[in-house]
Amino acid sequence: MRREEMTYRFLAVLVLSLMFDVRTSFAIERGIVRTYVPQFANSNLGANVATILTLRLWTTLRPRPIPNPTNLFFGRGEIKWSPRVLDEQSADAAAIAAKNADSHMALWGGVQEYGSGVVVDANLTIPVITAVAGGAQTWTVRVRGVQLELGLPSPTYQFSPLVISREVVDKYSRPNQVRLCETKEVDCRGTALGNSFIAQRIDGDFALATASNKFTGWAYLPDLSEAQNEVVDFTAALISYLRTDFEQSERLFDRIKGHKVESLVLNDSAILAGISQYRQRKALDGLQAIHAQNPYSRYAVQALVMAGIELIGASSAGESRNSQLKAITELVESYRHLFAPRDRWLANADRCLRLLK
Repeated sequence: MRREEMTYRFLAVLVLSLMFDVRTSFAIERGIVRTYVPQFANSNLGANVATILTLRLWTTLRPRPIPNPTNLFFGRGEIKWSPRVLDEQSADAAAIAAKNADSHMALWGGVQEYGSGVVVDANLTIPVITAVAGGAQTWTVRVRGVQLELGLPSPTYQFSPLVISREVVDKYSRPNQVRLCETKEVDCRGTALGNSFIAQRIDGDFALATASNKFTGWAYLPDLSEAQNEVVDFTAALISYLRTDFEQSERLFDRIKGHKVESLVLNDSAILAGISQYRQRKALDGLQAIHAQNPYSRYAVQALVMAGIELIGASSAGESRNSQLKAITELVESYRHLFAPRDRWLANADRCLRLLK
């Protein structure tokens, strides 16, 4: 994967749609972050599994943090549930399907029945899309017209197998099996939630939603905790990150280390948690920790350099700023060998540092 004394010196001196209602917009170029979830393959239970994962992701699409003293609004988040299976089970096919659905990512995979439950092999594919949500995949730092950009660390992830009980799988064969009740009730003969609805807010096991027929009521979504492993945590964290909900993305990415996960998922979660921490409150603890653990991760170096350049650009002239600038310049020089000779990001980092001198 992807000289520690000078780094610490630098740190010492220095983050089908299920959607949320949109009236005003604050983040992501006034746009949408959309995730495509097709029916999972290899079993007639694939639609049920896609529904469960869709509903779990839906419960993380909060429009605002609670409490919200700075009046943040994260725009609209959508999960596009589809009854169709991918044309082929591959990252390329998933990327094409996501692009066709104007989505940032696709959560896809296969299902195998096993004993009293099912085993889910899930994958996440993130095609490079700049038009959707104003290029929300990119973190940008600007210095006098020069843009230093950092996208996501990987275009695809494979998760460790997820086991879901047969009882839960049988219950959620389609979103329209979920009913909307006038009050918070476990069961009622209310309007079917349907395949297209708007989520207003989540309250425990209940979600206030509006169906396509304009009826608004409470949907009861119990027994979904079994689907809350790294598949949902990582995907929901990435959705939160793209929606600039950095408090939630930091928390969910950080939770990945409690799961038995693939090394790529584990390492990228740690770095993205550090970036989320920095972009949320300009704290460098997370980036410091991941760089200390894996000093030769190019992506971690890029994140640390970008944070440093942004902080230097915002600081006043003086001895402290000069010290910070020297430290970050030395950091770039120490890890220049990790980049290709004409790497565009490295060239822009050099230009930013020259402009800051």
